Amino acid sequence: MVAVYNYNYVAKFIVIGDMGCGKSSLLRQFTEGAFSEKTNHTIGVEFGTKVVEADGERVKIQAWDTAGQERFRSVTRSYYRGSIGTILVYDITNRESFENLDRWLSDARQLTPAKSIFVLVGNKADRESQREVSESDGEQYAKQNGMLFVEASAKTGEKVEAIFLDLATQIVSLVRSGEVNPASPDSGVQCTKPQAFRSSTSSAAGAGSRPVNVGSSGGSARFSIGSMSCC
Repeated sequence: MVAVYNYNYVAKFIVIGDMGCGKSSLLRQFTEGAFSEKTNHTIGVEFGTKVVEADGERVKIQAWDTAGQERFRSVTRSYYRGSIGTILVYDITNRESFENLDRWLSDARQLTPAKSIFVLVGNKADRESQREVSESDGEQYAKQNGMLFVEASAKTGEKVEAIFLDLATQIVSLVRSGEVNPASPDSGVQCTKPQAFRSSTSSAAGAGSRPVNVGSSGGSARFSIGSMSCC
């Protein structure tokens, strides 16, 4: 019997960055729509899931929130492997968390799949009066390193949903274009559609395609979708 799921794809994300920059709060805001002023520091890794609708496909996001403390680094780095989406977080009110981005990015580039999508998130955008990192600094860093960029607030929920939804949309695009193969165990994506459906849908490949465009709308990274092929 073929298993029936209420989603078409499973995608693995990691959330990385310095301790205290709000990674756990971002994930909780996304999965539960909740925020707490008192959040314990993550020990090792924590895990959250949510199903989102991305360009007509239901994608189950499995997000791993990694500890920001150096003593857990050897443990958390093992979770980077097979992650198709990397969310690199800093605190706009903490310049040091921004200056430490290179270390996090270097680890993630080495350990994630070649097609892993990176987004830089300046968290705590609700604390404008305490800002130590300008928005232009964040934009420039993201541009220099080939990442998407957004400032968000785990407290108010501003743009938090968009971070994960846009990543999921981009992943669907990569699968449809054939750049990411869900059949590969290291791709970071699994396809849960029955084989017959996959075959019939993939026959539409080449029927018409358009390029993937990454842009910005209202300060939030947005995407247009590529080819019509399936997994």
